[in-house]
Amino acid sequence: MVANNSISMQLPPAPDDMRRLKQHVPGYEKGAGNAFAATCEHLTDAIQRAESLAAIFTADTAPEPFTDIGSLVKVLTALRG
Repeated sequence: MVANNSISMQLPPAPDDMRRLKQHVPGYEKGAGNAFAATCEHLTDAIQRAESLAAIFTADTAPEPFTDIGSLVKVLTALRG
């Protein structure tokens, strides 16, 4: 038997996080399905910021978390056409 020490769970956003998000994206409601439409005009800026952070931080940079979300978003939007 192999022990699995990784726990995968999704926690609900903290109330303060949701308040700040709604300040930037008026009308946002979790699960409403309109997040992309409400934010797509800022996609280029967001990708540039993500790429800038990815140039500084890596998966091995501690304690900062790393994600390559900028690359993923570029691939997904290219597939979308």
